[in-house]
Amino acid sequence: TLTVISATLHFLGQTDFVVNESNSSVVRLVVERVGDPINVTALVLLEGVDTGDFHGTSAAVFLLSTESSKTIFLTVKDDDLPEADETFTFNLTIQSSSNGVTLGTPNKATITILSNDNAFGIIAFNSTEEIVVSEPRGGSHYVPLTLIREKGTYGTVTVNFEISGGPNPAIEDLSPDRGNITIPVGQSVVQFSIRIKDDQVCIPEDDEVFSVKLTDVAGGALLRPNASSVQLRIQRNDSPLRFSHSIMAVPESAGVIALNVTRGRLTEDGPLVGSVDTEVSVIYMVVSNGGSGSATPADDFHDLQQVTTVTFPPFVYQTSLFFNISDDSVPEIAESFHVVLLEETIRGDAVLVTPISVQVTIEPNDKPHGVLSISSSAVIQPFSINEDLTQRWIIYEYLSHWMVIYHL
Repeated sequence: TLTVISATLHFLGQTDFVVNESNSSVVRLVVERVGDPINVTALVLLEGVDTGDFHGTSAAVFLLSTESSKTIFLTVKDDDLPEADETFTFNLTIQSSSNGVTLGTPNKATITILSNDNAFGIIAFNSTEEIVVSEPRGGSHYVPLTLIREKGTYGTVTVNFEISGGPNPAIEDLSPDRGNITIPVGQSVVQFSIRIKDDQVCIPEDDEVFSVKLTDVAGGALLRPNASSVQLRIQRNDSPLRFSHSIMAVPESAGVIALNVTRGRLTEDGPLVGSVDTEVSVIYMVVSNGGSGSATPADDFHDLQQVTTVTFPPFVYQTSLFFNISDDSVPEIAESFHVVLLEETIRGDAVLVTPISVQVTIEPNDKPHGVLSISSSAVIQPFSINEDLTQRWIIYEYLSHWMVIYHL
């Protein structure tokens, strides 16, 4: 009599696994024989190329006729390579056996090793050194910023940023003040730009310091904490130019007078504000309309400057304009002239603030209204007065003309 032996070999229990990349991650596979007892040798083999993710890519299974199942173990190998999720297939194959043993199902096991070693990257600024820029005049200036993607470059990630700090909201000086940057799969470097605005308002400003900060990232990547922000400094700008005073009154005998022009202060005793480390200049003009009460150039005063440009070298905060007041013997009422700074002539990083002009008044001099006195001739030639009709009387001289006024 011929005895027919029949048995099948397959995996028993769980055949799909999801594990972390770690030397402590071990996958347990059970191989079972169903049917007649028979000795059988089988292999569990990795399908495809060995990527080095397991300690061994095959395992031998030997079942005695007295055994119905055997357990094998596959150990994950930990490395430092950034990797996305990886799925591996292990196949059960019969190596040798007695006749009648066939391969049953399931005969495949899948093991997924989750992404590891920052497979999607660690996002950071390529440099955290402070960026120093000047505020542009009449336009815009763009500051490039570079993000790097360290470790892995799997997948597309999106990084969000926002700008904070400063003495005023960032949007007044910078654009955009928040946004996001997309880094495509496989790319490790990306640039984006921040626009420095010309604020269109000539306001003296000190340094403005803002922080450009990466706030979060989507797509599996991480932020490097010590390189997720960078400071952006807009240098102080619009240095104020002004006269120290708006009005000056001097006697005709004053001689040489000085009109002080200052840089970097909004008030006489105020703190420095605006840029002071570059040369700036402005042209002035002397105004005298020639009418009554106006001082006449060359007759009443002389401009002692060789040029009409007021120049401030770096870190110089005051200069003076000198005028010589002419002293003569001609009787004159108060006379004035103006010295004006001209805004359209400014050169360099400066603006005009009040007062931008000064009025110089030469005080009345040389008895402009005449001299009142009683002449000795009144004693020599007495006046006759009717004491019944006259309560008081006045005799005065105005520019050598005698007059008698009677109050009746």
